[in-house]
Amino acid sequence: MVKIPTIKEMENFLLQDSGLEDMGIPAPEKREPNKKLSTDDVRHDISVLARYLIRVYVGWPVHDEIVKRKVLTRLTKAYKSAHDMTATKFFDFVRNVIEPIPDNHISLRFNNVRAFMTVKTREHKDVGTNIAGKKTVKAEMRNNGVAVIGFTGMHKTDEFRDVIIAFQKNILPKANALIIDLRGNGGGNSFYSDQFAYFLCGAKVDSMKKTFVRTTPEAQKVLGFSNPDADWRKLKQSEKLQLWRKGVCFKIDKKNAYMKPIFILTDENTGSATEMFLLRMLHHPMVTVIGDNSRGMEVYGNMVHGFLPHSKLYVAVGANYRILEYDNFELHGHKPDIKCKKGQDAFQIAMSMCTNRVHVDESKHSKQK
Repeated sequence: MVKIPTIKEMENFLLQDSGLEDMGIPAPEKREPNKKLSTDDVRHDISVLARYLIRVYVGWPVHDEIVKRKVLTRLTKAYKSAHDMTATKFFDFVRNVIEPIPDNHISLRFNNVRAFMTVKTREHKDVGTNIAGKKTVKAEMRNNGVAVIGFTGMHKTDEFRDVIIAFQKNILPKANALIIDLRGNGGGNSFYSDQFAYFLCGAKVDSMKKTFVRTTPEAQKVLGFSNPDADWRKLKQSEKLQLWRKGVCFKIDKKNAYMKPIFILTDENTGSATEMFLLRMLHHPMVTVIGDNSRGMEVYGNMVHGFLPHSKLYVAVGANYRILEYDNFELHGHKPDIKCKKGQDAFQIAMSMCTNRVHVDESKHSKQK
C-alpha cells in the first residue's frame, strides 16, 4: 500500500534545496530566454519557487488542503522529473503550478508572459471602454448636469490628486448625479482614490473587516526588498499570520457625504486598488454599480516579489490577507446591481438612468454570498 505523504512532508521535501539567502533576488541586468539550466539549477529554482509559495505568500496558511496538495503535487512532479533545459522551457515546465490557487493577484512571469492563472467559470463581457481613454484620470460635466470622472489606473501623483480635487470643488457641487468609470482599471496605488471615497462618503469608511500579514523570516526579507517602507515591517517574526488592522467604520456620514445618485461602472478588469475604492463606496446608499463583475483581486494584495536564481522567473505573491464583507470574492469579484448584456455600454445605461432621474433605493445593498 502506497503511503500518501502529508502536506508537511511534501513541503519539507520541496524546501530542502533552498534557504533564506535565495529570497529577494533582484531583477537581472538582461533577459536570457535561451540560458541553459542544469538539472541541479532546475531543482534549485523549483525549491525557491516552493519557498515563495510556502513561506512568503500570505495566502498559503489560508488555503485549504485540497488547494495546497494540488500545488505541491505539481511542484513535486516537476522536481522529480527535472532535467537540463533552457530558461524558456523551464517556464513552460512550471507555469501550471499556481493555477489551482484561487488568487487573481499571485503572479509567475517570464519574458513578458504570465503563467496560467486561477480558472474562472464566468465569461468576460464587453461593457464598453473607460471614458478617460488613454488618460489616467478624466473629469467633466455633461450637458445634462451629470458629473463624470473616469479612472484607468490609481496613482499617487500630484496630477492625479489635482484632477480629483478640482473635480470635487468645481464640478460636483453643480451636478445632479455622479458617474464614476472604473472599467479597465486594474489598480495601482490607492492613496488618493481612498481620499476620494472618504470625501464622497463623508467618513473614512473601511473596505475590509480585518487585514493580516505574514512575518516569517522569508516574508520579512522579501518585504524589505520589495516594500521597505511598509508599516507592518515593525511586527515581530512569527510562524502565524499577524493581525495588522481591523475595519472600524462601515457607515457613511450623511451630513458630510455626497448624497446625490452615484453610478459606478465596473468590468472584468476592475481590480486590486480599484476594488478597494469600490468596496468603500458600497457602504454608500446612493450607489448603483453597473456593468460586469469586477476582477476579484482584493483578498490577497500588497504584492512582494523576487526572481528565481537561475531561470530569472519573476514571482510575486501577496503580503496582505483581507477578510471582506463578501464571500468568495477572488472567484466572483463584485456582482453589479445592473449587469449588462454582452455588448451593452455601461456608461450609456448610467447616462440614461441619470436622464430619467432614476434614484437609488437606499435599502438595496445587501452582502453578496
